[in-house]
Amino acid sequence: MGEYTHTIDDKGRLIIPAKFRSQLGDAFVITRGLDHCLYGYPLIEWQAVQQRLASLPSTNASARKLVRYFYAAASECQFDKQGRVNLPTNLIQHAFLEKDCVVIGVASHFEIWDADRWANYQDDAASNFDQLAAGFDGLSF
Repeated sequence: MGEYTHTIDDKGRLIIPAKFRSQLGDAFVITRGLDHCLYGYPLIEWQAVQQRLASLPSTNASARKLVRYFYAAASECQFDKQGRVNLPTNLIQHAFLEKDCVVIGVASHFEIWDADRWANYQDDAASNFDQLAAGFDGLSF
């Protein structure tokens, strides 16, 4: 959990917060996420994602499309000595990452957002928070 702001450099390198690095281990996977962000998974969580994707029916065209979209962009990553990850160009383009980025923790994975897109997303979520929460029976804070 948490929200951290960092910049991506001209070579596509982004610092991942130390709090996340300690939980990710030596290698992890980054891929396309929903809402034009990137998802990052520790390898053990990535294996769970792979199992869920493998359980989708290959006879369903939407399932095949989702699996291909998710896997095609997946990249196994490692940190350099400064705690940075080198993001592939296709992932940078998917998330519209330019300079300022936000790295957030979300349960079993982390997400990387363009800072302006994240601010817009947050503004939208905040303006509808009561309605969003009301849509989930039994959810309490």
